[in-house]
Amino acid sequence: MLAAAGVAALSLLLPWALAFDPQAWVVWGRDAGRLALDTSGGPSWKPLPVVVMTPLAPLGDPAPALWLIVARTGGLLALAGAWLLAARLGGTAAGAAAAAVMALSPWWLFNTALGNSEGLLAAAALWAVIAHLEGRTRWALALGTVAALLRPEVWPFLGLYGLWLWRRDPAARPALVVAAVIVPLLWLGPDVLGIGGALSASRAARGEPSLGSAALEDVPGLAVLADAVSLLTVPATLAAVAGTLAGPRLARVLAAAAAGWIAIVAVMAQAGYAGNPRYLVAAMAFGCVLAGHGAAWLGRVIARAGRAAVAGGTTSGRAAAPAVVAAVLVVAVGAITVGDLRDQVSDVGDRADRREALPAVVAAAGGRDALVGCARIRTAPDVRPLVAWELDVDMLGIDRPPEAPAAVLRWSPHGGGPMEPDIPEGFELLGRAPYWEAWGACRVRR
Repeated sequence: MLAAAGVAALSLLLPWALAFDPQAWVVWGRDAGRLALDTSGGPSWKPLPVVVMTPLAPLGDPAPALWLIVARTGGLLALAGAWLLAARLGGTAAGAAAAAVMALSPWWLFNTALGNSEGLLAAAALWAVIAHLEGRTRWALALGTVAALLRPEVWPFLGLYGLWLWRRDPAARPALVVAAVIVPLLWLGPDVLGIGGALSASRAARGEPSLGSAALEDVPGLAVLADAVSLLTVPATLAAVAGTLAGPRLARVLAAAAAGWIAIVAVMAQAGYAGNPRYLVAAMAFGCVLAGHGAAWLGRVIARAGRAAVAGGTTSGRAAAPAVVAAVLVVAVGAITVGDLRDQVSDVGDRADRREALPAVVAAAGGRDALVGCARIRTAPDVRPLVAWELDVDMLGIDRPPEAPAAVLRWSPHGGGPMEPDIPEGFELLGRAPYWEAWGACRVRR
């Protein structure tokens, strides 16, 4: 854990940025600390990041970087968990292959680099299984609760585990009660208090789906299944199927859990929820474990066949076969994802450039007080949490079309295209920096 946190901290020496959702969590942490939390201006509600950010947000400028350390630590621990769980199934070669397949997958690098919660979710799910296998059921419960505070798809699995543990270990019942209270309280509590939360998160999830979501397809449920194969890649999917069929009971349990998770996302997508591919990440984490095991198993099968065909084969050659097949799997996955990963690295760099340039345009416009004192703040929808954090204003309404009086921070989207938002007549240029412009039509001062 210390090594993962250290590497995550050192990674901040490179250009960095937060994705939309993590930047909103930072703003919500600030607002929660001020007892002014209102989630209606942001993305879907996730309790755990806001719980983490509430004590960190008052630190000011370092807060976004601190969240990124937490998120990237989770991503690295997910790699370690995949290695350890796959090695338990199929040996060292299986563990190395599982971690490498995850690192090369279309979801791990992008989400971990930008501070999304998928790495934390995968780590919590994998290490919960490891803890259970080691007999540390209360740690498994704690990690399952962490996962349940990140994704609602965890709830059925945590509920079943809680029922099993209730009967198995009466001494764990107080902890089970705490988990049963914390999860609904932190998901539903903000909505009960009238400040957004779980029900508004549900409405947001059923709103306009983001690009690439299954809800945009003709049959969303089938699109989720296609997304699962795409995220794991075809070679890793085939290896995972082999690992499931040839593996011990644990492999089949992991496969059943992954299939159940995918089914939940598919049903929800068919019912009108977005079905974003990243909702499948926990299932994909188990898929990486099974793929690593499948590759190592296939290597042993090949070694046995070779030993039967060629008498006197060396022991070292037979031992190397699992590692060779595992390496072939990793190369195959990398060949499929390398172009996507290259684009992701470029995207992260573009986001970092825009994040770093935002304070410059604020300074060019006269500073934060000048902009806020001019009039209400407006900006583009995609950067509303970033601007809200920089100027210390609310997110709600900040992305409405600008009308005088207003101060507008417009940006050049990292995906290309014209600057956003459009500036109506009557506004004057207040300042400019790379990728940004500040415009104003200030209220009349008396």
